[in-house]
Amino acid sequence: YFYMERPVLYWGFSDISPLLIAWGAVFILLATHNLLKRGLEQLPNNPWGKMLLAILTALGLEEKPSKVVDISRRQFSGNYRRLALAGIALVGLGLLNMTVLPILTSNVVLFNQAYRDLLGPVKESSFTADVEPINLSQIRIIDEETAIKLAEKKIGEVPALGSEVRMGTLVLQKVRDKLFYVAPLEHRGFFQWATNRSEGSKGYIMVSATNPQDVRLIQNVNGKDVRIRYQPSGFLFDFLPRHLYFSGLVTVGLADYSFEIDDDYNPYWVVTLYRNQVGYGGADAVGVVLVDAQTGEISRHGLNDIPVWVDRIQPEEFIYYQIENWGRYINGFWNSVMAKTGTLKPTSERLHLIYGNDNSVYWYTGITSSGKDESTVGFVLVNSRSKEAKWYKVAGATERAAEKSAEGQVQEKGYKAGYPILYNIHGVPTYIAPLKDKEGLLKLVSFISVTNYNIVGVGADIESALRAYQQVLTSSGNAFVPGNEIQQMRLQGKVTRFSQVVKGGESYFYFMLEGDPRIFMGTVNISPKLPLVRMGDTADIYFNNTKESPVSVGKFDAAGY
Repeated sequence: YFYMERPVLYWGFSDISPLLIAWGAVFILLATHNLLKRGLEQLPNNPWGKMLLAILTALGLEEKPSKVVDISRRQFSGNYRRLALAGIALVGLGLLNMTVLPILTSNVVLFNQAYRDLLGPVKESSFTADVEPINLSQIRIIDEETAIKLAEKKIGEVPALGSEVRMGTLVLQKVRDKLFYVAPLEHRGFFQWATNRSEGSKGYIMVSATNPQDVRLIQNVNGKDVRIRYQPSGFLFDFLPRHLYFSGLVTVGLADYSFEIDDDYNPYWVVTLYRNQVGYGGADAVGVVLVDAQTGEISRHGLNDIPVWVDRIQPEEFIYYQIENWGRYINGFWNSVMAKTGTLKPTSERLHLIYGNDNSVYWYTGITSSGKDESTVGFVLVNSRSKEAKWYKVAGATERAAEKSAEGQVQEKGYKAGYPILYNIHGVPTYIAPLKDKEGLLKLVSFISVTNYNIVGVGADIESALRAYQQVLTSSGNAFVPGNEIQQMRLQGKVTRFSQVVKGGESYFYFMLEGDPRIFMGTVNISPKLPLVRMGDTADIYFNNTKESPVSVGKFDAAGY
């Protein structure tokens, strides 16, 4: 049991209880075996013997003896008595650690405020002030389901590889400022592990979250073969949790075995270390260990000295539970069970990562009231590294309501929406969701306003969907940047470069103005003059002052025609 289950040898963990009970039972059996070896006929005058004999007699395994032999001072004494007492003590301690102590130290009825405070201070803030507008090239349009299909197709292109390995869990992460889903190739079973045990499985796979054409099978980095030896699909001491446990990590909990690569494409396992903060409950991260997936080398880090390429420090499971408790116990335990006044809950059963232009990574969830509805009262962002939590009171649609709205725009095609991800689009909180066919392949992109899910823009790609979204916002009487920090600018200048590109059946016009390094982009919908532009023409444009590239033009005019 010690070898297989790896109990945490620290106060506040109940998984050591079965171990204590098992050892206590062994001690009692050894003492009992010694007693039986001495002979059942000598039992009646010994208090231990009387108990055992009564049990055996009740079971019909022993006749009640007619003679009484007093050997109580000579039998079952010394080491065996102490062994039996130690066994009883261990069993009692195990049962106490499993049942009574958790109730006294961590019962939610008594400690609901402590559970609510685990998330830390939750500051109310402004969405447009905290979350920078995203660069269009970094908008995630590939969801996990599509990424799995693309990855499996890539693996199937290599002869015989699929018979040796299977794809591990995809982990979304930023690699060299680009978003990728990354997963290790793990052993398919015991015999595959036995065959490749000395080296490990062959490499890992990367799927771009922004470009469905960018799928990479990485089996060589800097001229060296990539071999994943330590993994959750390993056996004996190649089994990752066992490797960590027998390397000395026995007094702290281990959670969230995430596969990440650094900016040099070297593979690592990022494992969160945690302690229970409310008696036997309230798991909270206290650090991480980085495990080189090839060599098994381990480095331990506190929360303040973790390499910048690591994205997932706070496990999704921990943060979800803490957000849930923050909303549930806002007015105490009994209110959460009965009246539920003021209680809140996440809008879905899991969290999602959001990557901002500020290089911060956030766990995101919408927040709704405890009643069953399809509207949010706001959303919470929790920094995945620092656990800084912020609460944004933006009433609007839930993710599921946004999915239905996007699907309704193309209901004749029967496309299904992927999970909507929240972005700051020119200061407007906006869901962006992929629309997929029955095979799970990306067909369209949709933009849905959080505050009004009837405002939807759909297109074959990011640019066309954004353009449609802008037009619907404008036609609905919405200023595209309603009362926020983003400023609309006007610029005049001579056109120095001009080009036309067709995407998804729609023409896009890209141009640059003299003395300005930015690339501007627009369609014929903003002005019929745009397709007639020539080099040297003087253009007069209006656009939002954001960090996106290329810059979308809202209005266009040109002198002389």
